[in-house]
Amino acid sequence: MLDPTHLEQQLANGTLTVTLNSQQEICVLSKAGGVPLPADDIMKVILIGVQRVKDVDAAIKGALEREAKAHVVEVR
Repeated sequence: MLDPTHLEQQLANGTLTVTLNSQQEICVLSKAGGVPLPADDIMKVILIGVQRVKDVDAAIKGALEREAKAHVVEVR
């Protein structure tokens, strides 16, 4: 959900992919090519990912709640 721009892709020597679930657990951490990265830089990327997961999770939950309120089914 945080992809590089076309220019960033052209200039990159490698990739770092971090995948987190809604519980903010790391599911995938993959670094292909490029130069070695310090652990601090990788942690910064992970913290950005954690915040993004929180934002996306909140947006999805909000949309589901609005949808549920809009389609109330009355049982008699």
